[in-house]
Amino acid sequence: MIKEPVRVRFKNKKGRWIEGISEPQIDQNHFRIWLNVKAYDPQGNLTGERDGPANLLTNQFAAFVQQQILNTDCANNPKDTSNTSRNTSTGTATSSLTGRAGTNATTAAVTDYALGTETETQASVTVNANPTTGTTSGTFTVTFTITASADRAYTEVGLTIVKETWTFLLCHDVFTALNVSNTGTLAVTYTFTNS
Repeated sequence: MIKEPVRVRFKNKKGRWIEGISEPQIDQNHFRIWLNVKAYDPQGNLTGERDGPANLLTNQFAAFVQQQILNTDCANNPKDTSNTSRNTSTGTATSSLTGRAGTNATTAAVTDYALGTETETQASVTVNANPTTGTTSGTFTVTFTITASADRAYTEVGLTIVKETWTFLLCHDVFTALNVSNTGTLAVTYTFTNS
């Protein structure tokens, strides 16, 4: 399956919007996930945006679906963010959902276990519940906002969880650089849809 191109836009140094379309990509996801990332300067002005299908979910995500949702052992143990294979228990809860951002533009792969060059994290992540009535799809969002601790050219974001004592990368997305000044923000929204 081919992913549709995504719309990208950012402001140049003169404050004018430059817009473009990325090239189509092979869809490695069987879940429909939409990613919106907005860059803001320290005054709260929008300076850039990436809006389109998410790149992919990692092998760790697949392992946790098997272990935690389907309550069965998986053939390959998930690797934590230090690239160590971990034998985790089935049917037990995970915790500490964390949003992450970085500056490495290497293409995301399902075998990724960490961001390429992580620069900031955000432990305050909001999961908006799936509405139970008045809808024909099971859609929910996961949102977080990263505050830049220095001038950044963000090119990647992801979500991690803690299982037992280990941290695992669930999804990893790479995009055209969104520049954020020191103390500016990067607002990230993942939209998960099951229809």
